[in-house]
Amino acid sequence: MSKKLFFDIDGTLIDMKLGIRSITEASMKSLNELKELGHDVFLATGRCRCFIVDGVSFYPFNGYVTCNGAYVEYNGKCLYKQVIPGRAIDETIRISKDKNWNFYFESNNHIYIRDKNDLNHIQFAKNWGMKPEVTVDCFDPYQIEAYIGMIVLNDKKETVEMVQALSPYFDIQRHQSDYSFDLTLRGVSKANGIRKLVETLNGSMEDTIAFGDGRNDIEMLEEVNLGVAMGNAVKEAKSVADYITDSIDREGITRALMNFGLIDKRQL
Repeated sequence: MSKKLFFDIDGTLIDMKLGIRSITEASMKSLNELKELGHDVFLATGRCRCFIVDGVSFYPFNGYVTCNGAYVEYNGKCLYKQVIPGRAIDETIRISKDKNWNFYFESNNHIYIRDKNDLNHIQFAKNWGMKPEVTVDCFDPYQIEAYIGMIVLNDKKETVEMVQALSPYFDIQRHQSDYSFDLTLRGVSKANGIRKLVETLNGSMEDTIAFGDGRNDIEMLEEVNLGVAMGNAVKEAKSVADYITDSIDREGITRALMNFGLIDKRQL
């Protein structure tokens, strides 16, 4: 029976902090083997399409669940999307300007930001592989189409104030740092995006497997038939996973796939 496998990017396929900026050779071999055996291989990421780094975007995935499930694509066609209302973007801009926070609203082709010349933004973009040519810092919040937001604070003590201001509009998920957060529309998640894709393809959730490591992966790991947390995953993700594999730098993806007999065993 063919499976549909979903892979997070950061902390799962790559780890920018460890200098792993491309899919590893072992993981690529495993993905290729899965496809050769008739399985479908998808990305399931908080990133939008133009924020997927070159070391991942080159790979011919069968489809994409991006923006934490707010945009779902298969064979180049949009199957599902949820657009952030202009009012939510406007309110984020207002408080960010007041507090000197950096915000990011992501679409397929552009990322809308506060200030291209802000030094904190420049460093953040460098750390996470955000290309300057996709960023736009002059826009009308009521005229753009964005599917996910992100906010970066100056001090973790500002978290409570930020959550109070933006939680009426978003589910707010803290990244592994204490300073940056995903702003996902309420009711939107990777799990919801995966369900939409599987339903459209007339598949079954019984045939789904997902790999993840972050707080935005929790619903996905719970929803699929087999949820695999990376060894470097946050404790909240590990607590809901069906299986915990090794960390990304120890080829956790390949080790898990071999453990479940989805690919041939080999030396790593």
